[in-house]
Amino acid sequence: MTKTEKLFYQYPYLKKIKAEVIDILPEEGIILDKTIAYPEGGGQLSDKGYLIKNNKKIHFFDVQKKPGRPIFIDNFPTIQVDNPIVHYIDKKDIQNFNIGDIVTIEIDTVRRAKLSISHSVTHIVLMGIEKVFPGMGKNIYGAKIKEDSSRLDFRTEVKFSQSDIQTIENYANQIINEKKSIKIFSHPEEKEARYWKLDWYICACGGTHIENTKYIKNIKVKRKNLGKNAQRININFDYTSLFQEKFHE
Repeated sequence: MTKTEKLFYQYPYLKKIKAEVIDILPEEGIILDKTIAYPEGGGQLSDKGYLIKNNKKIHFFDVQKKPGRPIFIDNFPTIQVDNPIVHYIDKKDIQNFNIGDIVTIEIDTVRRAKLSISHSVTHIVLMGIEKVFPGMGKNIYGAKIKEDSSRLDFRTEVKFSQSDIQTIENYANQIINEKKSIKIFSHPEEKEARYWKLDWYICACGGTHIENTKYIKNIKVKRKNLGKNAQRININFDYTSLFQEKFHE
């Protein structure tokens, strides 16, 4: 099975690398032997950037995983690993590539930084939700993690009150003001089974993240009633830094 090595896990601050074209999907895009571009997953939008061949930059506007090898680990969500990863480009540009080509892949590091901050903010707010409503995280049925905001959708009979929302928001802001370290690590049985940890809270997550809460400020939390037995939490925030100095070639 064709698969793409996911270097965004091992080297999260790489800006560009060289890679080999190993497959071409005529209606979609290019599959490389390795990539630093994060594919959409876990609610997080994908990276964007460029495939560079013969000094010509061709924009990739989306990155998606194709089916891979399913893994089954106790107390860990079922996921697929060893996936081929497609870098989507305009159909008219696909003809410029051939299997075996060596190209440079370059990501938009500002977008990556914002999405990484956004994803970690979402977990921090979920920590606050778990403090108020233990076990609520198991009721998530939808998530969207964008550059400047995110949301979580819950199946629940519980109605979040304004007092609940304020408690959750205060807790999240306390966490970021304390400039706490965040740890990302793999399950011992499978390197692509990833965890996010801050203090007492650990969750399975394969997204990209920041390493300290000091990059975040002014978290705002709002609720929206989605109908019977459904609640949405909307999250906004500001940045103290995009930690751009960490990215390198």
